[in-house]
Amino acid sequence: MDIDITTRLNLAFEMWERAHGRPLADDTVASWLTAAGYDLAPGYLAQVRRGQATALPEQARAGLAHVFGLDPNYFGFDPGPGQAEDADAEVLAHLDNSALRRLGQAVDGVSLRTLLYLESVADVLRQADGLPPSEQTAQL
Repeated sequence: MDIDITTRLNLAFEMWERAHGRPLADDTVASWLTAAGYDLAPGYLAQVRRGQATALPEQARAGLAHVFGLDPNYFGFDPGPGQAEDADAEVLAHLDNSALRRLGQAVDGVSLRTLLYLESVADVLRQADGLPPSEQTAQL
């Protein structure tokens, strides 16, 4: 099943804008892609964001993940209903930390937008507790 690339791309822009406190232009991201060695036709990014184009080449997906600092799979394949949930439930069941297990169960089934928002809230809470950014912690 293909992912909704328009939604994911717009969410990436929203996350960046929320983190940096200012708007992000399509042309800026296109220039970042070019500077990082990824090629994307001029104006194509804006078409994808508006839903006028619904496909992105694999190289462009990798480039967007790179310039936004996202997991390379963020713009990738969606396993579809049921498959991801089963795998997630299996992982949660094997967590030793009961607080982490409850947190995982609490967010089970929420939208991608909500999960990304919760991640940004968690980053703020880590900062308030004097903890390093999540990029500097163990990756599960």
